Amino acid sequence: MSNNNDISAKLHFFSHTVDGSAPWIDASYTLTEPIPNFIPASTDVIIHNMRGQENTFDLDTQGFEVHKYNGQVNNEFNNGDEQQRIYYEELAELLKKRLNAARVIVFNHVFRYRGPSRAIDLCDSNHKSPAIHPHVDFDGPGVYLKLKEVVGEEEAKRLTRNRFQLINIWRPIGSHIITRNPLTLCDYRSLDLKNDIHLTEVRGSPITYSVYTISHNAQNTQKWYYLNEMRSDELLVFKMFDSDPNVAQFCPHTGFINDHVPMNDIQQISLEARCFVFYDQ
Repeated sequence: MSNNNDISAKLHFFSHTVDGSAPWIDASYTLTEPIPNFIPASTDVIIHNMRGQENTFDLDTQGFEVHKYNGQVNNEFNNGDEQQRIYYEELAELLKKRLNAARVIVFNHVFRYRGPSRAIDLCDSNHKSPAIHPHVDFDGPGVYLKLKEVVGEEEAKRLTRNRFQLINIWRPIGSHIITRNPLTLCDYRSLDLKNDIHLTEVRGSPITYSVYTISHNAQNTQKWYYLNEMRSDELLVFKMFDSDPNVAQFCPHTGFINDHVPMNDIQQISLEARCFVFYDQ
């Protein structure tokens, strides 16, 4: 899959830790991105444009897909706002309809800012600059811990008797398309699961869990994708976890700098939400 808007860009992969220990990140610095014990290796990769081929991607195959957004919310909102309630309900209905799911819980969100980035003293858990390292938000045990935190231990046991997933939904908001620091997603099938995926402890978090950081494999088999000039009426839907072992399990992702577009100071904002998805069987 390729077209004229495939581009070359640098992604900042995991290479090795500075002290030879297992990788970790310190999330206690709430005003900045987590601080790791490794120095990323900047590597040039081809990032394929999905534009015009949106219908060829599938959550259970590549680990991600593209959807249209026809909802009401196109501006920032605060926790507890009516706009937040509406948006969470819209996303839950979208996933239930698309996946034939029994229940969806949208449990958090984050706005990210580029051109200019968010001032550090204005950042918090819901307002950040783009992440710049390929990663997966949780490992499997971390997903269970997060679910227990959201719904309680007994309800988590009940909900996980059947298949369940953790899915992220990402889109631009506002009137400006995303050209700076767009999101790129990795095809799950192109990963070397034994060598590309690195369990990384998260320190300084209210719960103890791990994420996956990603290295670039020597065979150069990874396939990365983005949606050129993504608009606010478009959604990227991608997996963080799936309890079904026979399908794509997760989707590594990161923001990246697109040097092929002119720099400007127009603020571009994205909104990412995390959703638990549950099935009757």
